Amino acid sequence: MLPAVSSDFGSCAMKIENRKAEPPEASRGRIARTYLYMERAYKRYSMSKSQRQLMNAWECARAKKITALQKSDNNVVKSRCDAVGIW
Repeated sequence: MLPAVSSDFGSCAMKIENRKAEPPEASRGRIARTYLYMERAYKRYSMSKSQRQLMNAWECARAKKITALQKSDNNVVKSRCDAVGIW
């Protein structure tokens, strides 16, 4: 995360410094789902342990927000979050 960096993209909250990026909070869950899907679907693609932990945290945070709004769980995502101790 890049707390000391400001966005250079106008009204977009994307932050980039050197080779690190911090997407806007509203985009993180969708980004996480994409990265986690790619890792599961394509054997040549893999994330580091720390990247995977971050993507799991983002996806689980998104799923919790959706659960609160819809008043129902996505059991597939919830079981993955339970498995990594995030739910």
